[in-house]
Amino acid sequence: MSLRLPRPAAAALLALLVGCTPTVEGPTELRIVTEDLPLRLTQEIAKRTTEGAPARFAEVERDVRHMLSRRLHRTAENLRKRAQYLETLGRIHAEQGDFADAEAAYRDSIEAWRSLPAADAEAFANALVQLAGIHYRLNDFARASAGYAEAIALEEARLGADHDDLLGLLSIRAGLELKLGHAVEAERLLRRQLDTIVRVRGVDRREAASVMDHLAEALSLQDRKPEAAELRQKAKEIRRKLCDEC
Repeated sequence: MSLRLPRPAAAALLALLVGCTPTVEGPTELRIVTEDLPLRLTQEIAKRTTEGAPARFAEVERDVRHMLSRRLHRTAENLRKRAQYLETLGRIHAEQGDFADAEAAYRDSIEAWRSLPAADAEAFANALVQLAGIHYRLNDFARASAGYAEAIALEEARLGADHDDLLGLLSIRAGLELKLGHAVEAERLLRRQLDTIVRVRGVDRREAASVMDHLAEALSLQDRKPEAAELRQKAKEIRRKLCDEC
């Protein structure tokens, strides 16, 4: 997984870093950070997208951990900042292949999002997907599937049931359920995905044929071979028709 921050994301991170407000013991006022660390940290992350030097990654991790070590008032804004810093730390570990450490950072990030009274649904869902991806890499398919399930619920409420992003998440989770041997749940997810594709885009689509193949696999695992064979034949006919139209 590469650490590629688009310009809006880099700008958001810079704003996050500049606005960090440490505090000390007691009811004192917040102090604003004015040191040069935020800009340098942002520059290091940008450099790491084009350079492969491990030393630069170590510098970024050190600086992110430094920012996370600051004592902050427990405000919604500071909890949001903490969640974003932890997600950045998770990305650093994932980029280096340290998936166990990445899992811990993403998990802490999600807990920070959960503690917010009104979390950013898009950012929260993204953190869930990132953690689920780490669980997949660690071969923890059950936890990966649970993470995708929660992300699906958030994204459906945010984007609507017919959005492409939601269809992608349904497909990933169905694949995980197949790996776990949960053919009935995989069938449910795949039928939902197929029904949406057919309703929104029509049946003669390559993605519909692909979902039919996966659905046939789920049916075969339930010893429903005639239904599986019928679906596979439909998928072949769709592909043949699309080739004829090319």
